[in-house]
Formats: sequence, structure tokens, C-alpha cells
Amino acid sequence: QVALGNAYENGDGVRKDLAKAFYWYEQAANQGYAEGQRPLGVMYELGLGVDKDPAKAAYWYRKAAEQGVSRAQVNLGFLYENGLGVDQDLTQARDWYQKAADKGYARGMFALGQLYESGKIAGSEDLALDCYKKAAALNYSAAKKRVAALDTNSSIKATTGDKAPPVQAASSRLPSSPVEGVKESHLGRDIQGKEESGSRQKKAVALPPESEKTGERVQPGASAVTMPADAGSQQGIDELLKSVSQGNAKAANRLGELYTEGTGVPRDLTVATYWFKRSAAEQGSQEAQNDLGLMYLEGEGVAKDEKQALFWLKKAAEQGHPVAQNNMGLMYAKGQVVALDLKQAARWYTLAAEQGNANAQNNLAIMYTKGEVGSVDYDKAIHWFQKAAEQDHLDALNNLGVIYTDGTIGKQDLAKAAYWNQRAAAVQGKAFAQNELGVMYIEGHGVEKDLTQALHWFQKAAEQGNGNAMNNLSIMYSKGEGVEKDEEKAAYWCRKAAEQGNATAQNNLAIMLSSGLGVKKDPGEAVSWFIKAAEQGDSNAQKNLAVLYVEGRGVKKDVTQGVQWYTKAAEQGNLTAQKNLAILYARGEEIPKDMEKAAYFFQKAAAQGDESARKNLVQIQGLRAEEGGKKKTE
Repeated sequence: QVALGNAYENGDGVRKDLAKAFYWYEQAANQGYAEGQRPLGVMYELGLGVDKDPAKAAYWYRKAAEQGVSRAQVNLGFLYENGLGVDQDLTQARDWYQKAADKGYARGMFALGQLYESGKIAGSEDLALDCYKKAAALNYSAAKKRVAALDTNSSIKATTGDKAPPVQAASSRLPSSPVEGVKESHLGRDIQGKEESGSRQKKAVALPPESEKTGERVQPGASAVTMPADAGSQQGIDELLKSVSQGNAKAANRLGELYTEGTGVPRDLTVATYWFKRSAAEQGSQEAQNDLGLMYLEGEGVAKDEKQALFWLKKAAEQGHPVAQNNMGLMYAKGQVVALDLKQAARWYTLAAEQGNANAQNNLAIMYTKGEVGSVDYDKAIHWFQKAAEQDHLDALNNLGVIYTDGTIGKQDLAKAAYWNQRAAAVQGKAFAQNELGVMYIEGHGVEKDLTQALHWFQKAAEQGNGNAMNNLSIMYSKGEGVEKDEEKAAYWCRKAAEQGNATAQNNLAIMLSSGLGVKKDPGEAVSWFIKAAEQGDSNAQKNLAVLYVEGRGVKKDVTQGVQWYTKAAEQGNLTAQKNLAILYARGEEIPKDMEKAAYFFQKAAAQGDESARKNLVQIQGLRAEEGGKKKTE
């Protein structure tokens, strides 16, 4: 499966297809195969064949890293160093780099050296140099350059080894006063037809961009040019450049291939990307036109040229490409390349937003909060923020949380604020937030009750190892809430949670083992799980264990032990334990009769609204009053 993924990723013997590569890597990864987990992480990190998702990238890198895959260890370290998909943690970054370095992986040594050299973590230039020298000894070219630079006391600029860093998303979160200082979502590039929320997506250098080879038409009025036989020679390259100047898209595509392969020219994937995009743009690809416009705007793989940037971006936008429309909106909003014009910005944002572009929806909403589209209008702002948030646009999620928290604009709703803030954290891949969001959907807190959504978020958190989510998922399968009832799946997730120490799950697993629900019946194992949960203070487990000891089920009968566990549960407010303990004291058959304790526990149960406990309490009080009257007569 991994070999097939590699073939589709690189176009080796098959037509290059990143979606199919992703599919096969995922098949292997889900079976625990580390060499499938690592490339799956790369695809999630860089948005190759799938929507970009740094949290999922971190999840799969960790899976592979924990199995000792050095490349995954370095990639995971990079995410921790930059706070991508995980909370920034430089200690974790150092530890993962060190693990790879200890295994003799040069890139791990180099990354560790960079961390010391940058001063992000305690170290020194000497430590950095030592790491670089070790990597250089393994013929790692980047390390050799750093050694030379340090040895000659040259000023150095930290690089990223042989892994291209993803671009960090700039925050567009609304400040405490939502009408001041808001930043728009950045320029967007398409990866597999979808824009990255909040940030501009660069192509990965690890994987050459896919060229569009299906069409070989030239621009209107341009003549077709015969491809040179030896395109890799200087003469061949000159001929290709001449053909490109005449509008030949195929020649531009071939130049991209040469720069990818390093044939006749230095291998340069940035330049290769430019030629691929030039080829596709001239064949009418709106995505390529948008990307080419950004390349000219930023000087990537080509000399910076604002006129060319505007030409290609506008060309794509006027053909209805939503990402390009959002980019045009940004340029007018910032006065970049074009004169500042908020009406034009709003027009382009609206066109993109109405097509469902989440970045544009967020940006348009921000304009409404600032009064840049007429007067300030929070209702319209909320409308567009919510449209973007429903696509899990992180900035929009955060912005909604701020709006519903702010008590000065007449929109305060703390339940909704909690929901959107929690969803933002969940989208970032934080398992605890995903579980809490599931609970919100179960309870209808800040959002309409939705069992399907609850199941979705519990599943996400459970897959990251969150014990509470595993237990909640188990309960949903056991009850058939939002999913078809499945006792075996319920038992599976229950055991996973129990093994992590979740006391509620341990009690539930014990019940399943006692009755054979979804698992083979095993009273002995059930007792062991009841004990584990009871010792953690779970009152239901304490009550259940008490029942077993009092009745001698699965354990040797021991009423004294039973009373001890009943008491622990009753003192925590467990209603059944309070009533059963009161009955034992009132009857006095297996323990010494004690009407005061019986009355005490019946009273606790009655205070919780239990009618039978109230009646028993009245009866005991009557008996005690009667006994008191007899004593007075005597």
C-alpha cells in the first residue's frame, strides 16, 4: 500500500495523483504501519491530496515517531517548535530532534543545532556547532555550510533543513473591542481546489507541483512551436524560453520539468513551480492564474512584478474564481498594488463570500464590524462570520466567540460564546475541546442538540486518545445515540477508556463483563474493574462493589466490606447506596441494628426527592417516638 502511495505521489509508472497517494498511505497508516503514517502526516501538513490539517499531521507524525521513524520525529519536532497543530513547546521540539539525532539522522542533528543557534532554547553556539559538525560528517550539505559560517564568525540565518516549513497563519481574531485593529485573512492559494483558511499556502518543495498536461493549446494568435529534441541542453533551454515568449504553454510546462529534475539547469523547485503555473495559467486554469499572480506579487520563482500580479489575479477573479476574488478584495482593502478602495474590497469579498469562500466571508464580516460597508452592522457581521465558522474557519470561530462575549454591542450570549470558543479549540485539534464540544451537542448548550455532531467530535477526540471522549463514544454506541446501536463497539471504546484509567469507563466495562454485553461474560474480570473504579472514588462502582460483597456475587460474601463500600458511595450522594445502607441498618439481620444510622441515610435519600426513602424515614421516626413514649410511661 505504501509503495502504491509512493508511485501515485511521484507519478512513477502511473499518472501522478495525490488523492490516490493519500488514500493508500491512509490504508497503511490505519493498520499501524509507521512508513505509511509518516507520509500521511506530510500530506496533512502540506495539504497534498487532502485539506491541510496541522493537527492531523501532528497526530500521524507522532504515531510514526513513537515507532522510531527519524523523519517523523524531526517533522513532529518542527510542529512543536512552530506551534503548528499542537501548542508550541520548544522542549518537546528539542526532545524529538534529539531522538532523531541519537539514531544518527543528520537532519535531526541539523534541526537541533538550529534550535540552539536561534536561542529559542537554552544552549550555545558551541552546542549548535557540535550538532552541525556531526551532521556535516554525514555529508549533510546544509550542515557543512553552517559549520563554515560559524567557523568564520559569519552572520548566519537559520534555515529549515530539507523540509519546507508551512506558512504560519496570521490571526484574524477580533480584539476585545471588535471594531478596532482586525486583520484580514491572508492571500489564498488553492490546493486540490480549496483555499487554506486564514493563510497563504505555499507549494511544498518536497513534492514537485503537479503540472496540467491535458491540454496543449497555445494562446490565441500564437503559433505552435516544435519541442527541441535535446531540451536539457543550453540551446534546448533557449529554444524553450523563446517558445514560451510566443505563448507556448507546453514549453513552459517542459521548463518546469527540467527545473524539477535538475536537467541542464540547477534543480530549483520554486522556479519549477513558476513554470508549471505559467503553463497552466496560459491554458486558462483559474487556479494557476491566481497562483501565478501571487508569485509575481511576492517574487517567488520570478522577479517581483506588481503589474503582472494584478493582471493574473484580476483575470482569475473576473472569471469567477473565489480565491482570486478574495485576493482582489485584500489588495483593495490594503491599498496594495491598487489604490485603497473599500467599496471595491467589499464588492470582491461579497462575490467570493457568496460562492462560499470562508476567507472572504470572514473578511467581509470584519468590514461590517468596522462600518466599512455602510454603517456598523453586527447582524450582517454575525451572518458572514457564521457562514465561515460553519466551514471551521478558525478566525471566524474566534471572532464569533468575541462578539458573543462582548457586553457592549448588544449581542452578548455566553452560551453561544462558549460554543464557538470551544469549537475553535476543537478545530485546532485539541482533544479536550473536541470532547467538550461533543458534550455541548449532547446537552444543547449554546447550540441546538445534535447527536450526529456529538458523535463526530467524540470520535475525533477519542482517536487522539482522550479517555472521556472514548467513554462518551462508548455510551453513544451502547444507547444507539446518533448512530446504530452496537454493543461490541461500545465495549471496545469502553475498554480503551478504562485502560487509560477513566473511572466511569472502568465501572461501565465491569457492568458489560458482568452481563456479557458486547464482550464475553467474565464475572472475575468485572470485579477487578469495579475495584479499580471504586478505588478512584467512582460512587457507582463503589455501590456496585458493595452489592457484590453483600450478595457474594463473583466474590466471597463479606457484608462488612459491602457496608464499607456502601458508606463511601452514600457519603458522595449515591442515592441507591444511601437507601440500601439504610435498609441494612434498619433490618439488623447481617450487621448490628442501628436505627439512628438508618434514619440518617434515609434522610439523605429523602432529601434527594426519593419517595420510598421519605416513607421509610417517617416510619422510623414514628417507631422512635413510640419507643420514647413507652419509656416515659415506665
